[in-house]
Amino acid sequence: MANEDNLKKGKRISEEVAREYQAKSAASRKKNNAERKLIKDRILERMGEDDWDTMIDKLIERATEDTKSFEVLRDTIGQKPKDSVEIQGDNIEIKIHNAD
Repeated sequence: MANEDNLKKGKRISEEVAREYQAKSAASRKKNNAERKLIKDRILERMGEDDWDTMIDKLIERATEDTKSFEVLRDTIGQKPKDSVEIQGDNIEIKIHNAD
């Protein structure tokens, strides 16, 4: 059972280390976003209108048998369920409802 004696004590980091970490994180996010944008742009320039129509038709066709295809369609049209957790006193309640 957890108590004060067996819990690990967190180390406080200096403001300088925190700023350095934030700068590295920001640079990493910027690099990753640039890479994702490059990939997206390349895919879009290689796919024509007919390709998109074919993909959408096949996705709709597969959604009747394939759960993942159904989820992709559902999420794309904005019907993805939203998970929420409510904590009141000793009770924890997990609710899943549509994000309308």
